[in-house]
Amino acid sequence: MNIVDVDLNLLKVFEALYEESSASRAALRLGVSQSAVSASLRRLRDVYGDALFMRTGRGLAPTLRANQLRPVIGEALAKCRQS
Repeated sequence: MNIVDVDLNLLKVFEALYEESSASRAALRLGVSQSAVSASLRRLRDVYGDALFMRTGRGLAPTLRANQLRPVIGEALAKCRQS
């Protein structure tokens, strides 16, 4: 993957989806529309070649790949926030 081709704002969407388990709540948290979060999730799925989050009766559940990515993305965002 070439980092030049990746919108790093997608990482914030990943984090919000992971923590909120809902596209609607993630959208509220990020101050964007639910459709914008859904579009970002489609882009994330393309980047990582995985569904990342699956619909369940309780909202969105992370896939195994999303669980593996969570600490890496969390650390990257933490470093950006520290800078």
